[in-house]
Amino acid sequence: MSGQRDLPLSMVTLVFGVLSIPLAFARHLCVPATIMGLLAIGFHLWGRTRGNGYAQASLRRSLWGFRLALAGTACAVIMWVLWWTNVLLA
Repeated sequence: MSGQRDLPLSMVTLVFGVLSIPLAFARHLCVPATIMGLLAIGFHLWGRTRGNGYAQASLRRSLWGFRLALAGTACAVIMWVLWWTNVLLA
């Protein structure tokens, strides 16, 4: 395992993916949640194009962050549309 290193920004991807979900349901934080989710998706895709030789734990962290970011971004966009159309105000 000495030859394996961590995937760049894998922990950031996981943290941004996790935080995008609760922020999506906060009243006016759905836009920052969308931005965090898109950044996590971008970090995951950028890290995966860097090549092989990374630790399996780091790859799993990045993949979980990517999955959570997809869910958080979808929730944030749905909530943003609901606030924008005033459906939640009625």
